[in-house]
Amino acid sequence: MQRWSSWSEMEDQYREGALALKTARDRLKDEDYQRTIADREIMGSMIRDLEDTARVLKRKVLYEFGSLSEDELALLTDRQRQIAELRQRYSYREIAEKTGLAVNTVFYIYQQAVRKLKQAKRKKKEGIPPGLSPQQKEIYVLYSRGVKPKEIASKLNISREVVYVQLNRIKSLTKI
Repeated sequence: MQRWSSWSEMEDQYREGALALKTARDRLKDEDYQRTIADREIMGSMIRDLEDTARVLKRKVLYEFGSLSEDELALLTDRQRQIAELRQRYSYREIAEKTGLAVNTVFYIYQQAVRKLKQAKRKKKEGIPPGLSPQQKEIYVLYSRGVKPKEIASKLNISREVVYVQLNRIKSLTKI
């Protein structure tokens, strides 16, 4: 069964498309200038269109109903999920009335939820599990590349014991 993309997922797809076109356009700059000028102009127009569409989709995430998928909702805190689930059907004002919160508070919580989802997607692309501290992220990346704990300690200017403690915490949060 085909699964529909959420507005949030579609925004990411359009942004990725624009980035891929920018990369291709940059590669054309190295080739014969006269031969590729038309291609670069067309790509520039396509990039602007994709970026414009991504901006529209970003507004839809914040202002239209049904903008998040079930998978995305599962990544949120209880309060964020509650607001986001209500946002699938109700306006910010209606949610404020149902929850007893101020409208701007409801909007702020929903914005936080959307930011959290975007960060989680970025980390997933980078291969970094969610929930790690900045130091744990550094240790995780180095360790997953095969760097030994002793080398990690010297690279990060921390003791070997700290590396082992953080690795144990990382292992309890992930499967490495």
